[in-house]
Amino acid sequence: MKWILLVWLSLSAFAASSTQLPLEYFTKHGDYLDMKLSPNGNYIAARVRYDSKVILVILDRKTLGLVGGVRPGNKDIIHTMNWVNEERLVFEYAEKFSYLDAPIPTGELFGVNVDGSKQELLYGFRAGDAKLGSRMSTKDDTLASQEILSFLENDDNNILIIEYPWTKTGNVYYDDRSKQPVISKLNIYNGRKRKVDVLPYGHSRALANKAGNINFMSWEDNEGRYHSAYRENEDDEWTDLGDKFAQDGYLQPIGASEDERSIFLGGRRGEKGIYTLFSLDLNSGEYKAIFDDHDTDIEHFILDKNGIPAVGITYPGKSKPEYAKVASETSSTYKLLAEAFGDQTVRITSRTKDWKTLLVHVSGDVNPGEYYLFDSETLKAEFVWANSSWIDPRMLAQMAPIAFETSDGITVNGYLTLPTQTKPGEKPPLVVMIHGGPHQAGTRDFWRYDPETQLLANRGYSVLRVNFRGSDGYGQAFERAGYKEWGGKMIQDINEATQWVIDKGYVDGKNVCTYGASYGGYAALMSVVRAPDLYKCAIGYVGIYDMQYIFSESDIPNNWGGQAYLSKVLGNDQAQLHDYSPINHVDKIKAKVMLIHGSKDRRVPEINAEALSERLTAAGKPPVYLQYKQAGHGVYDEENRRELYQGLLDFLEANIKS
Repeated sequence: MKWILLVWLSLSAFAASSTQLPLEYFTKHGDYLDMKLSPNGNYIAARVRYDSKVILVILDRKTLGLVGGVRPGNKDIIHTMNWVNEERLVFEYAEKFSYLDAPIPTGELFGVNVDGSKQELLYGFRAGDAKLGSRMSTKDDTLASQEILSFLENDDNNILIIEYPWTKTGNVYYDDRSKQPVISKLNIYNGRKRKVDVLPYGHSRALANKAGNINFMSWEDNEGRYHSAYRENEDDEWTDLGDKFAQDGYLQPIGASEDERSIFLGGRRGEKGIYTLFSLDLNSGEYKAIFDDHDTDIEHFILDKNGIPAVGITYPGKSKPEYAKVASETSSTYKLLAEAFGDQTVRITSRTKDWKTLLVHVSGDVNPGEYYLFDSETLKAEFVWANSSWIDPRMLAQMAPIAFETSDGITVNGYLTLPTQTKPGEKPPLVVMIHGGPHQAGTRDFWRYDPETQLLANRGYSVLRVNFRGSDGYGQAFERAGYKEWGGKMIQDINEATQWVIDKGYVDGKNVCTYGASYGGYAALMSVVRAPDLYKCAIGYVGIYDMQYIFSESDIPNNWGGQAYLSKVLGNDQAQLHDYSPINHVDKIKAKVMLIHGSKDRRVPEINAEALSERLTAAGKPPVYLQYKQAGHGVYDEENRRELYQGLLDFLEANIKS
């Protein structure tokens, strides 16, 4: 293992080059995606992007030779894949339809053998096999989406799934999860299924054990409140989890121990409401925190052999592992891996049944992701492949964690990436890149490889990413501090972070631009409204520019819990909503503006960009406007992405390039 460390450090010792890399390096989608080991370790299944498709390949683990696979038609992609036993996998497609540029998951499930034989559509809206003129069929069309609940340890022929029936609006079916889910046992060879149970609430999830028994469930009601319930067996009524096992706050069941004597749950702890994991002893009813106190939320976890988390991964700055209070062989192994790969983020993504062979994913700010096979007996790691294989980490710029205190005493974190080389005596121009969301799981900036950041750094720009209040990951109190502050303190945090970086002397404070997508697009425009002399330009990508449109035009109010969400995070103060809308402050905008939008965007319809463009043009401040007819909430098509980012670079060059 030390050998791995030395090799990685020696590569890092080379000075990053100032060579301008091709634009396509940063705009095309990754090539070598996720991988999973078969249960006995004879094979590796992987998703690989090839010829505008994502295909499924099955490799011999020892030789890495091709054994079998599935190649979709058109520009469809393999969306997910899972091993069920040593000879068979199940997988999902995302299908490319003519009216959108991005493939859409269809909710269907397919099965295939390792050699590519016996491929079968097992479940979905096109799964029925009744013959014309006959009532005989072994499986039916199902207008629903599915998720796998259990691989049923002692049953090689079946899996347990939860079915989410679709809702029909007009002539279109939507997977809105509003109907009662159905629990079914599905045969992985012929697609026959048998209904086992029906959950009582829409928008619910179930926890199944290895035998397929369901004793725990959780759900979100239409007011945005979360609940969990328990039952002793399938014949019992569901009881609120807190009534059966007393608890201080909401906890969501996530997984069960191997001996099924305990489960683990996710929930908040302390005044900050940091997300962490707890164990629940089903005999004594005792809850225990799995980890000691940590400063930021658990984002990922790695299970021990007993089925309870051994390692949690947090991001206070760079990624940081938290180890369970109860020592385990898995945590010891992880410590070896973490030491070997230095500052990088290490995750054990799959393993063999006997835990002898682990598939390890390693990533970081200059590493798009690598896979290694690790032998837990010899402690040797074997490199398998790297995502975005054209990227040389030595050519990329490092992302440095930062933290500062706002004018009202809040600690705000973020990341600053400086270009690898600048001319002597010159400071690089700054792009303030603002994340989307907010107030939702995962909507924060992380210390990890980001192609947009690296593209800008490669072209000589410094990049600031700010986890303003309202961002996820820093506890519930920090996230809630952004409620009804979309155009207020959240923007204040962004502008003060920008000024802080300038005052530190890291960047050229006279050449600054804001850029973001979704909420980030909104914030990019709102930042130049609140601080018109701080920025020379602003780029809004699929952004909201009139708060009224989020209530009248977006799909959010019609989604499950959507109206409650908007009431909670935005409120109904019409004067504030007017003040928080960039479209009403065109007179204050001094920065040059670029707008980017997809015409098929349902989350933030294009009327936002069209209306702001008209208002700016009428004020004698016409924006640069890039429109993509088939794009939704973001541009997927690689040719369009090249055009988009070339246009973005041209805009920055014209406005802030030193």
